[in-house]
Amino acid sequence: MAKKTSKSTLVSKKILTDRISVNLSKKYSLTKIQIETVLSELLEEVKKALIKGEEIRLPSYLSLKTTIQAARVAMNLQTKKKMTIPAKRVPKVKFSEDLKKEIAQKK
Repeated sequence: MAKKTSKSTLVSKKILTDRISVNLSKKYSLTKIQIETVLSELLEEVKKALIKGEEIRLPSYLSLKTTIQAARVAMNLQTKKKMTIPAKRVPKVKFSEDLKKEIAQKK
C-alpha cells in the first residue's frame, strides 16, 4: 500500500508573528514589533535552555530536550574506510498525546 503524503506549507517566523499579531493586537493593543520581540526572546530562551541541557515542557503541546548520541563506527562508502564518529548532543522533540490525536483527526 502506498503511503499518502500531504504537501506541507512552511510557516516562517514572520508569518507566525503576523498570525499572532492579528489576535493579540485586538485583545491587548500590542504592536507587531512588540509581538516579534516577545517571540524572538522566547526562541532565544529556548535555545539557551537547550544548550545548557535543560528540558522545556509546554504541556498539551510538546517537550524539548537534548540527549547524548553515542559514538559509533561508520564506513565511508566510496573508500570503504572505517571511521569513528564521536559522541554528540542532539536535540529531541516529543509531541503531547493530545496534540497527536488532534492532528490525526484533521484529514
